[in-house]
Amino acid sequence: ANGLPLSPLPSFGRPGGALCLLIGNTRDLWPIFLRWLRDQPDPSMDDPIDTYVTSTINALLTSHLLHGYDVFWPGDGGERLVSMQRVALTSGLCAHDPGTQLAIHPTYGAWVAFRAVVCIDCDPQISSPPAMLPDPLSAAEKAAAQEAMAAALRASDTSRLCEQLHGAEGMATDVRLAWAALRDCVELGREYRYSEAQLVYHYTKDTSVLAQAVDESWAQGSINSYDSAQDDRPWH
Repeated sequence: ANGLPLSPLPSFGRPGGALCLLIGNTRDLWPIFLRWLRDQPDPSMDDPIDTYVTSTINALLTSHLLHGYDVFWPGDGGERLVSMQRVALTSGLCAHDPGTQLAIHPTYGAWVAFRAVVCIDCDPQISSPPAMLPDPLSAAEKAAAQEAMAAALRASDTSRLCEQLHGAEGMATDVRLAWAALRDCVELGREYRYSEAQLVYHYTKDTSVLAQAVDESWAQGSINSYDSAQDDRPWH
Protein backbone atom coordinates (compact mmCIF):
# COMPACT_ATOMS: atom_id res chain seq x y z
CA ALA A 1 0.00 0.00 0.00
CA ASN A 2 3.02 2.27 0.09
CA GLY A 3 2.61 5.25 -2.19
CA LEU A 4 -1.18 5.00 -2.41
CA PRO A 5 -3.04 8.30 -1.91
CA LEU A 6 -4.72 7.12 1.28
CA SER A 7 -6.77 9.32 3.60
CA PRO A 8 -7.16 8.63 7.33
CA LEU A 9 -10.23 6.62 8.28
CA PRO A 10 -12.95 8.74 9.92
CA SER A 11 -12.75 9.29 13.68
CA PHE A 12 -16.11 11.10 13.96
CA GLY A 13 -14.31 13.78 15.96
CA ARG A 14 -13.36 11.39 18.74
CA PRO A 15 -9.92 12.23 20.21
CA GLY A 16 -9.09 8.56 20.75
CA GLY A 17 -10.28 7.50 17.31
CA ALA A 18 -13.29 5.38 16.40
CA LEU A 19 -13.98 1.66 16.31
CA CYS A 20 -13.30 0.11 12.91
CA LEU A 21 -14.19 -3.41 11.80
CA LEU A 22 -12.57 -5.29 8.94
CA ILE A 23 -14.98 -7.74 7.31
CA GLY A 24 -13.69 -10.61 5.22
CA ASN A 25 -14.27 -14.22 4.32
CA THR A 26 -12.64 -17.59 3.85
CA ARG A 27 -13.69 -20.31 1.43
CA ASP A 28 -16.72 -20.94 3.66
CA LEU A 29 -18.49 -18.02 1.97
CA TRP A 30 -18.81 -19.96 -1.29
CA PRO A 31 -21.55 -22.54 -0.44
CA ILE A 32 -23.55 -19.90 1.45
CA PHE A 33 -23.33 -17.57 -1.52
CA LEU A 34 -24.38 -20.32 -3.94
CA ARG A 35 -27.49 -21.05 -1.87
CA TRP A 36 -28.38 -17.37 -2.05
CA LEU A 37 -27.62 -17.17 -5.75
CA ARG A 38 -29.81 -20.04 -6.84
CA ASP A 39 -32.83 -18.27 -5.31
CA GLN A 40 -32.23 -15.00 -7.18
CA PRO A 41 -34.67 -14.20 -10.01
CA ASP A 42 -32.37 -11.79 -11.86
CA PRO A 43 -29.33 -13.29 -13.62
CA SER A 44 -28.22 -9.91 -15.03
CA MET A 45 -26.15 -8.80 -12.02
CA ASP A 46 -22.69 -7.64 -13.06
CA ASP A 47 -20.99 -9.24 -10.06
CA PRO A 48 -23.34 -11.48 -8.06
CA ILE A 49 -20.94 -12.14 -5.21
CA ASP A 50 -20.37 -8.41 -4.76
CA THR A 51 -24.14 -7.90 -4.78
CA TYR A 52 -24.55 -10.61 -2.13
CA VAL A 53 -21.77 -9.27 0.08
CA THR A 54 -22.79 -5.61 -0.05
CA SER A 55 -26.49 -6.32 0.46
CA THR A 56 -25.80 -8.68 3.37
CA ILE A 57 -23.38 -6.33 5.11
CA ASN A 58 -25.64 -3.30 4.62
CA ALA A 59 -28.66 -5.21 5.95
CA LEU A 60 -26.77 -6.34 9.06
CA LEU A 61 -25.45 -2.85 9.76
CA THR A 62 -28.86 -1.26 9.31
CA SER A 63 -30.58 -3.74 11.62
CA HIS A 64 -27.94 -4.05 14.35
CA LEU A 65 -25.98 -0.79 14.67
CA LEU A 66 -27.36 2.01 16.82
CA HIS A 67 -24.38 4.29 16.19
CA GLY A 68 -23.53 6.24 13.07
CA TYR A 69 -21.12 4.51 10.72
CA ASP A 70 -19.40 4.68 7.37
CA VAL A 71 -18.56 1.72 5.11
CA PHE A 72 -15.57 1.52 2.78
CA TRP A 73 -15.52 -1.10 0.02
CA PRO A 74 -12.55 -2.55 -1.91
CA GLY A 75 -13.71 -0.88 -5.12
CA ASP A 76 -13.85 2.62 -3.63
CA GLY A 77 -11.44 5.15 -5.08
CA GLY A 78 -10.33 8.72 -4.56
CA GLU A 79 -10.65 9.98 -1.00
CA ARG A 80 -12.48 6.78 -0.04
CA LEU A 81 -9.65 4.48 -1.13
CA VAL A 82 -8.70 2.12 1.71
CA SER A 83 -5.87 -0.40 1.73
CA MET A 84 -7.57 -3.49 3.12
CA GLN A 85 -4.16 -5.15 3.51
CA ARG A 86 -2.93 -2.28 5.65
CA VAL A 87 -6.02 -2.49 7.85
CA ALA A 88 -5.49 -6.25 8.22
CA LEU A 89 -1.87 -5.61 9.25
CA THR A 90 -2.49 -2.79 11.73
CA SER A 91 -5.45 -4.61 13.31
CA GLY A 92 -3.30 -7.66 14.02
CA LEU A 93 -5.52 -9.87 11.87
CA CYS A 94 -2.91 -10.76 9.25
CA ALA A 95 0.79 -10.57 8.64
CA HIS A 96 2.00 -8.74 5.56
CA ASP A 97 4.72 -9.78 3.16
CA PRO A 98 6.08 -6.56 1.63
CA GLY A 99 7.69 -8.33 -1.31
CA THR A 100 4.41 -9.71 -2.66
CA GLN A 101 1.84 -7.54 -0.80
CA LEU A 102 0.16 -10.73 0.42
CA ALA A 103 -1.90 -10.57 3.62
CA ILE A 104 -1.33 -13.83 5.49
CA HIS A 105 -3.72 -14.98 8.20
CA PRO A 106 -2.24 -17.12 11.01
CA THR A 107 -4.80 -19.88 10.35
CA TYR A 108 -6.07 -19.43 6.79
CA GLY A 109 -2.83 -18.26 5.22
CA ALA A 110 -3.32 -16.43 1.93
CA TRP A 111 -6.87 -17.74 1.49
CA VAL A 112 -8.81 -14.78 2.84
CA ALA A 113 -10.60 -11.96 1.04
CA PHE A 114 -11.46 -8.56 2.49
CA ARG A 115 -14.90 -7.16 1.77
CA ALA A 116 -15.36 -3.96 3.76
CA VAL A 117 -14.06 -1.68 6.49
CA VAL A 118 -16.81 -0.36 8.77
CA CYS A 119 -16.00 2.72 10.85
CA ILE A 120 -18.41 3.16 13.77
CA ASP A 121 -19.07 6.34 15.74
CA CYS A 122 -18.08 4.89 19.11
CA ASP A 123 -14.90 4.53 21.16
CA PRO A 124 -12.49 1.84 19.91
CA GLN A 125 -12.69 -0.01 23.25
CA ILE A 126 -9.04 -1.08 23.24
CA SER A 127 -6.33 0.27 25.53
CA SER A 128 -3.45 -0.11 23.09
CA PRO A 129 -2.95 -0.94 19.41
CA PRO A 130 -2.98 -4.67 18.57
CA ALA A 131 0.40 -6.33 18.15
CA MET A 132 1.41 -6.77 14.53
CA LEU A 133 1.99 -10.32 13.37
CA PRO A 134 5.45 -11.30 12.07
CA ASP A 135 5.83 -12.35 8.46
CA PRO A 136 5.49 -16.17 8.56
CA LEU A 137 7.07 -16.88 5.18
CA SER A 138 10.29 -18.86 5.07
CA ALA A 139 13.16 -17.77 2.85
CA ALA A 140 12.21 -20.45 0.32
CA GLU A 141 8.57 -19.32 0.31
CA LYS A 142 9.62 -15.69 -0.15
CA ALA A 143 11.82 -16.59 -3.11
CA ALA A 144 9.07 -18.66 -4.75
CA ALA A 145 6.50 -15.94 -4.08
CA GLN A 146 8.68 -13.22 -5.55
CA GLU A 147 9.14 -15.29 -8.71
CA ALA A 148 5.39 -15.91 -8.88
CA MET A 149 4.72 -12.21 -8.30
CA ALA A 150 7.02 -11.25 -11.17
CA ALA A 151 5.34 -13.79 -13.46
CA ALA A 152 1.87 -12.53 -12.49
CA LEU A 153 2.85 -8.93 -13.21
CA ARG A 154 4.31 -9.91 -16.58
CA ALA A 155 1.03 -11.63 -17.48
CA SER A 156 -1.14 -8.72 -16.33
CA ASP A 157 -2.22 -5.40 -17.73
CA THR A 158 -0.52 -3.32 -15.06
CA SER A 159 -2.48 -0.20 -16.04
CA ARG A 160 -5.71 -1.96 -14.96
CA LEU A 161 -4.28 -4.10 -12.19
CA CYS A 162 -6.02 -2.37 -9.29
CA GLU A 163 -9.41 -2.68 -10.98
CA GLN A 164 -8.81 -6.35 -11.75
CA LEU A 165 -7.64 -7.29 -8.27
CA HIS A 166 -10.07 -5.18 -6.26
CA GLY A 167 -12.87 -4.13 -8.58
CA ALA A 168 -15.43 -5.70 -10.87
CA GLU A 169 -13.09 -6.40 -13.79
CA GLY A 170 -12.03 -9.97 -14.37
CA MET A 171 -8.83 -11.56 -15.60
CA ALA A 172 -8.06 -13.84 -18.50
CA THR A 173 -7.49 -17.46 -17.53
CA ASP A 174 -3.70 -17.35 -17.88
CA VAL A 175 -3.52 -14.22 -15.75
CA ARG A 176 -5.78 -15.77 -13.13
CA LEU A 177 -3.55 -18.83 -12.93
CA ALA A 178 -0.52 -16.61 -12.45
CA TRP A 179 -2.06 -14.78 -9.50
CA ALA A 180 -3.40 -18.00 -7.96
CA ALA A 181 0.14 -19.42 -8.14
CA LEU A 182 1.29 -16.55 -5.94
CA ARG A 183 -1.09 -17.58 -3.15
CA ASP A 184 -0.07 -21.20 -3.60
CA CYS A 185 3.48 -20.30 -2.57
CA VAL A 186 2.32 -19.90 1.04
CA GLU A 187 2.35 -23.22 2.90
CA LEU A 188 0.44 -21.92 5.92
CA GLY A 189 -3.30 -22.46 5.51
CA ARG A 190 -2.99 -24.44 2.30
CA GLU A 191 -5.79 -26.75 3.48
CA TYR A 192 -8.13 -23.73 3.30
CA ARG A 193 -7.46 -23.10 -0.39
CA TYR A 194 -10.50 -22.00 -2.38
CA SER A 195 -12.28 -24.58 -4.49
CA GLU A 196 -11.43 -24.39 -8.17
CA ALA A 197 -14.79 -22.79 -9.01
CA GLN A 198 -14.41 -20.18 -6.28
CA LEU A 199 -10.85 -19.46 -7.34
CA VAL A 200 -11.75 -19.09 -11.02
CA TYR A 201 -14.64 -16.75 -10.29
CA HIS A 202 -12.63 -14.76 -7.72
CA TYR A 203 -10.20 -13.73 -10.44
CA THR A 204 -12.14 -13.91 -13.71
CA LYS A 205 -15.68 -12.80 -12.70
CA ASP A 206 -16.90 -15.33 -15.29
CA THR A 207 -20.61 -15.86 -14.52
CA SER A 208 -20.68 -19.13 -16.47
CA VAL A 209 -18.61 -20.54 -13.61
CA LEU A 210 -21.44 -19.59 -11.26
CA ALA A 211 -24.06 -21.34 -13.36
CA GLN A 212 -22.07 -24.57 -13.23
CA ALA A 213 -21.36 -24.19 -9.51
CA VAL A 214 -25.04 -23.63 -8.72
CA ASP A 215 -25.93 -26.68 -10.81
CA GLU A 216 -23.44 -28.78 -8.84
CA SER A 217 -24.65 -27.41 -5.51
CA TRP A 218 -28.19 -28.49 -6.36
CA ALA A 219 -26.98 -31.96 -7.29
CA GLN A 220 -24.95 -32.32 -4.09
CA GLY A 221 -27.48 -30.76 -1.75
CA SER A 222 -30.74 -32.29 -2.95
CA ILE A 223 -32.01 -35.53 -1.44
CA ASN A 224 -34.13 -36.14 -4.51
CA SER A 225 -32.70 -36.54 -7.97
CA TYR A 226 -32.25 -33.23 -9.72
CA ASP A 227 -32.50 -32.61 -13.45
CA SER A 228 -30.99 -29.23 -14.29
CA ALA A 229 -32.57 -29.31 -17.74
CA GLN A 230 -36.00 -29.10 -16.07
CA ASP A 231 -35.06 -26.32 -13.67
CA ASP A 232 -36.43 -22.96 -14.78
CA ARG A 233 -34.40 -20.94 -12.28
CA PRO A 234 -32.18 -18.41 -14.10
CA TRP A 235 -29.05 -19.56 -12.25
CA HIS A 236 -29.37 -23.31 -12.85
